[in-house]
Amino acid sequence: MKCLSFLIICFNLLAFSCARSGDQESSAMLTAANDTAAATRLFRIIKNGKFGYIDNKGNIIVEPEFDDAQDFSEDLALVSFHGKKVFINRAGKIVIAPKDFEAINGFTNGLARGNILDTSPYTKGYIDKSGKLVIDTKATGACEYSEGLACVPASKWGFIDPSGRFVIKPQFDEVSYFREGLATVTFWDQSEASRHKQGYLDKTGNVVIKAQFDVAQSFSEGMAAVGFRTNSDVYQFGFIDKAGAMVIRPQFEWTYSFSEGLAAVQLSQKWGYVDKNGNMVVKPQFDRAERFSEGLAAVAVSGKWGYIDKSGKFVLEPRFNEAHPFNGGLAFVKVGGDDANAINDVVGAFDTAGKWGYIDKIGSYIWQPTN
Repeated sequence: MKCLSFLIICFNLLAFSCARSGDQESSAMLTAANDTAAATRLFRIIKNGKFGYIDNKGNIIVEPEFDDAQDFSEDLALVSFHGKKVFINRAGKIVIAPKDFEAINGFTNGLARGNILDTSPYTKGYIDKSGKLVIDTKATGACEYSEGLACVPASKWGFIDPSGRFVIKPQFDEVSYFREGLATVTFWDQSEASRHKQGYLDKTGNVVIKAQFDVAQSFSEGMAAVGFRTNSDVYQFGFIDKAGAMVIRPQFEWTYSFSEGLAAVQLSQKWGYVDKNGNMVVKPQFDRAERFSEGLAAVAVSGKWGYIDKSGKFVLEPRFNEAHPFNGGLAFVKVGGDDANAINDVVGAFDTAGKWGYIDKIGSYIWQPTN
């Protein structure tokens, strides 16, 4: 009996050791994959009014020669060249020049959304990576694909799959992108816009969290911010889980989604960060705040942006006129031009009064600011 017990203990220890070894190997593989992705990513730059791309060392990979440019997606980037919207590969070669089609976004799910130019008014459609028009929505509105589905209107809004077939029939007044398997849905009150309510639907088209919120944000890390109007201009935001249960009571003036376990929230016109239990881990003290990414978050005080760690300590003091989340070890920042109170939340609308560069996590410029 003692021998049998000894063998069982040994087996359990071996299994635990193998499990730990497997976890360590999986973690190492994930880290290696992330490192590879960071090393191969290309970053947009603007120089002398033209766009190009650099690697994470600051080496120019695609010469600045384009009038506009988007980030790479599925190894292709949408750029403007001599008045035409075309797609380039990572070497900067034009590989797709669509005919009678003006792309709006890059590729997702192997498809790119855009305007079909031989229709009046323009209708939205999708091309594949050969440049062929594969879906004509016959509608003047349509979304990018997200999690395999794209929202398209036909009187009401529904969702199509990559074949262009409606898998959620048009029946909603408004919808958004799918995130973590759920999309926000809006039901209008025709008598008064302020009575519109939002909820969440799943990929079968079922409303799984009933429309009861004045504002509903997308899910991130299993939670979503929802807001209730207290009067015409004031909201209180809290967070729900995927069952629709309120896990952080409504109390914030505004909030952003969770990222790396923390969410930026606003109280008394100042921004701080809460954890998933609703604990204020970084007290509200900033004029603006962005999500955490790669362990750091951009925040603004007195018109300048810097970066804090998860304790709220500045690791890069505020000195930028605009700052965006770290991605691939670099952050996109602006010096000069508009101050932090006039920040454009969408990277891509370049302020020609300022200069744009990339910094690493110690604040050194990998690409000196240019415009």
